[in-house]
Amino acid sequence: MIIDENQKIRLFDRFYTWLKDDGLKPKRSERLHRKKIFASLLANDKMTIENFNDFLKDEKRNKVKELIGNTIFYKNKSFTISNTEINENEFFIVAQDLRMKCTYEQLDEIKKLII
Repeated sequence: MIIDENQKIRLFDRFYTWLKDDGLKPKRSERLHRKKIFASLLANDKMTIENFNDFLKDEKRNKVKELIGNTIFYKNKSFTISNTEINENEFFIVAQDLRMKCTYEQLDEIKKLII
């Protein structure tokens, strides 16, 4: 997965919060800790990039889970999404009389179907 510098900068606050929620704690100063992690992220430190990739995967999964409970208009019918099934490269939208296979690249298009 290729990550550009702008994406790292734009998502850093959420990434740091994700790390804290996962149990990461600074030994002394949170401000210095944030700076060190930010510098490691921009320098493509192997462990930091690995954590950032895990964070991005969680972000994708959370966006898919947010679809649950919404109603989409698809093939001239309305469907209320009751569940999503998430895999590594794809996900399924589940509703009564509907099981739709999607890729993560299609997520923005799917959100446009929400009524």
